[in-house]
Amino acid sequence: MATNTKPDLKEELEKGLSEASDDSPAKGPKITISLGEDIEFISEVKPDEKPSTGRTIVAYTAYKEDKEEPFSITLNDLMATLDQSIADLLPSGLKDKSINFKNVMVIYRKEEKTSKGEWLFVLDLDIATKIKLKSLPVVGDLISDEVGKEELVPSLRLVVASKAFSIKEIRVLNDKIPDKDDDEEEEEKEKLIPPLPVPKKVGTDASEAKRSVRKGFSLSGQLGLPDAAKILSLSISPQAEEEQEELAPGGEEEEDNVTNSNLAVWFDIDKTFGPFSLKQIGFQYEEEDDEAEIAIVIDAVLKIAGLTLSCDDLGVGISLDDLTPSFKISGIGIEYKNPTIEISGALLRADKVKNGIKYTEYLGLARLKFDLAGKSFGVSAIGAYAYYDGKPSLFLYAVLDVTIIVDPSFIITGFALGFGYNRYLKVPSIDKLLDFPLVAQAVEPTDSKFSDDSELITKKLSEMDKYIPVSIGSGFVAIGLKFTCFQMLDCFALLTVAFGEDFEINLLGIAKMKIPTPAKDSKNTSCILNMTMLLRARFSLSEGVISIEGQLASDCYILSPDCRLTGGFAVCLWVSGPHAGDFVITLGGYHPLFKKPAHYPTVPRLGFHWKVGDCLSLKGEMYFALCAHAIMAGGRLEANFKLGTLWANFVAEAHFLISWKPYYYEILVQVRIQAGYGILGPVSLGVQLHIWGPEFAGTATFWIIFVKVTVEFGDQSSRLPEPIDWESFQSSFLPPAKSTAQDSSTAADVCSVVVNQGVTKQLSPATTKEVAFVVNPKELELVVNSAIPSKQASYQKNTQDTEPLTVSNANTDFGVRSMGIKNAQLESKYNIKITRKTKGGISQPVDQNQFQFIPITQDVPTALWGDAKVKVVKVKGKDSERILLPEANDQQFVKNTLSGFRIVPQIKKDVCSTNSIDVKKLQHDTTRINDVYAWQKTTAFSGVSTDNQARTTAINNNIVSTNTQNKRNNLLQSLGFNLADDVKLTDSVANSFVIAPQVKA
Repeated sequence: MATNTKPDLKEELEKGLSEASDDSPAKGPKITISLGEDIEFISEVKPDEKPSTGRTIVAYTAYKEDKEEPFSITLNDLMATLDQSIADLLPSGLKDKSINFKNVMVIYRKEEKTSKGEWLFVLDLDIATKIKLKSLPVVGDLISDEVGKEELVPSLRLVVASKAFSIKEIRVLNDKIPDKDDDEEEEEKEKLIPPLPVPKKVGTDASEAKRSVRKGFSLSGQLGLPDAAKILSLSISPQAEEEQEELAPGGEEEEDNVTNSNLAVWFDIDKTFGPFSLKQIGFQYEEEDDEAEIAIVIDAVLKIAGLTLSCDDLGVGISLDDLTPSFKISGIGIEYKNPTIEISGALLRADKVKNGIKYTEYLGLARLKFDLAGKSFGVSAIGAYAYYDGKPSLFLYAVLDVTIIVDPSFIITGFALGFGYNRYLKVPSIDKLLDFPLVAQAVEPTDSKFSDDSELITKKLSEMDKYIPVSIGSGFVAIGLKFTCFQMLDCFALLTVAFGEDFEINLLGIAKMKIPTPAKDSKNTSCILNMTMLLRARFSLSEGVISIEGQLASDCYILSPDCRLTGGFAVCLWVSGPHAGDFVITLGGYHPLFKKPAHYPTVPRLGFHWKVGDCLSLKGEMYFALCAHAIMAGGRLEANFKLGTLWANFVAEAHFLISWKPYYYEILVQVRIQAGYGILGPVSLGVQLHIWGPEFAGTATFWIIFVKVTVEFGDQSSRLPEPIDWESFQSSFLPPAKSTAQDSSTAADVCSVVVNQGVTKQLSPATTKEVAFVVNPKELELVVNSAIPSKQASYQKNTQDTEPLTVSNANTDFGVRSMGIKNAQLESKYNIKITRKTKGGISQPVDQNQFQFIPITQDVPTALWGDAKVKVVKVKGKDSERILLPEANDQQFVKNTLSGFRIVPQIKKDVCSTNSIDVKKLQHDTTRINDVYAWQKTTAFSGVSTDNQARTTAINNNIVSTNTQNKRNNLLQSLGFNLADDVKLTDSVANSFVIAPQVKA
């Protein structure tokens, strides 16, 4: 056959098929592909077992076990010679890169009835160094030579497929590979090119139909461990993540315990070789910044003389750029025990990316327990370190278990202390408090701290980033105390202060109690009461919230472990931010129809759930809530009985909705009983009682199977409350009046004026009759507020005229709900007047343009200032206006109403310009002038005396002398002082000195 030198490999392969004989194997053409360097293929053509069904051509490079110089091939160029659509499936980390291969083989098959062929491209990677267990870091030197000499992966290949091939199809293609020596007669001849590995056992028909090699690019190989041979097959094309199936590579669902994940496959090995135990082996393909790497990692445990060393993701990474292996490890765990000391710890390494910045983080956990002088001590610590964006980031948290008896009723059992630098502390919601690392580290029993296996410790460390992530500029401190009260209540309190990104204070508490208290080291843990209370008090500056929450943990019960207790409470107040002015107090949650706002806490019902034996279960719950527009309360009791086909249930519930000013309540009570036996039933009996007030009235409805009867009682028209008058509204909802000697008015003091900034001094009442301030005009800021929201605002120019103030985006759609005043009926105007007193004490208006008026808006409760919903009803034959009741999910606040202004001085910039100046006037020469000044000799200072008493006497005599007074008065008058009022000196002034000053003789 002739040698072809064309770059179109597919064309040459098809040509070789067409030139070969139909019924017998034959040598194919030599094919040379020039892709930077010449790659020469030897080919053979083999027909299918059934004549005239199809033929296969196998083209391969000259196979050498120890080929000195590998082929350096750019994959996308090579694949384009076969099929451009397959070349497009090349992972980004392998595009436009030359990779070294020892050998290359292509198997091309084409059926007679089709025009399209199918093919497999197999490329043996030229790994620079053999990978053995003995060469692994940390544990390599401790592995026996017999086990360590085995190669982890004897061969590794890159397989490219034009379609997905099943196990059967791979076996057929493997049979087409030429034998190494045709003259030898053996049952199973050795192939000239190593075939693709497939399972020796034949699986079920279903498993055989599964794909063994996926379309596109895959990595293929075989683990070489003794008694643990596993087939590796991992698809790495971009569509691999979408096509991953719960299937062992090679279709061996029945044989191998294999876990597939995105671009990774894990094998459960569970083999022990002396002190070395191998749990898992993982095969991974990773890409980072268009750099591709194959990783072979293991999870292993080494036990020697009481010391247990565990390694996570210990293995080898092979860069596909140069196929040079590099060793890696993600985590190390250590554990040591003897009768006097116990040590355990773990170190985890993690490569991470945050905001596009790569960094490596190290997380550690250490525990120590020992006996000293007859006392037991325990220390546990967790921490992390990272170097992120050129700055160090770390945190450390330690717990000391020690017993200090302060009083028999109060015993300290431990301390906790921690800090974080460039770390943000995320305190979870109260229901997840027990999972918070700073709490869990302190409250879990000391013995359990040393029973965790390495896998659990590693999991704890990996979760640390969820609660204490890297955050440049943030930090926190934490201090905690463990104690017991009366030997019954085990408590832990932790105070954390976070700063930087947000300033937040949290006080966390855990309290546990069991009655009766189990004896120490007792195996009998039964009790009639088991309680765990979670507490959290919080202040957040960014959210403007102050809150206190409490909740029972899921392990609480009374009388029996089957009688579970639930419940919680919350008190929250928002003092700033978008929810300023809002509040909520709740015990057990909210009304069933109440749509909880997102910023309200979630609180479980206060109740119990008791399964009394196999036949009877009881359930009860209650709640109470107070928010800005209503009070809610209610409860439910439920009982269920079932014995064979006999069943019965009972449900009783009550829900209350209460509003105030006008005072009103509504109560809905329902009771339902149902029963049945076999096919008989259900038989139902129920009653509903609907009560409202304050004038007691309501309805009672009865259901007996299909019969419904409603009975009314009380005045039905009283269901809607009457509006209150202004006096009631003023006394209930507005600030009380401030009566003074000058003004004895009882009107509400709804307006306030506060000097917010710029105060340098406040004058005392003894200095001025009114409150007065000395202010810095550049920093002055007045804040005026009103308890009544305003629809308009104006400035008082003089006694008659006002000027409207510009107020944009303020909400004017509000009324007075409890008074029945609608939006259109309410007028409220905010008027500001600023005056200046003259020397004669007359107040004169100040020009409005001298100040800026910046509107202040806030949310106000709908219960007070919402639009009134009014209905006219007949009461005793007369029309009466009544207020419709608020619904459970009514809007709680009227948003963005005008409440006041910030007033600051208007800053005027003086506009000035520079006139032109003749250049000659700016030019000058220095002129020397002689004898302008002359030196004068003075007499050196000489004091009166070194004796203190002599100096005091001299001052007393001279300070009131005529000569001294004349000189002093002339000087003071020239400076503008009034001698009669401003200066008063007597001869007793010298007595005021502790040490008299020196005076001239």
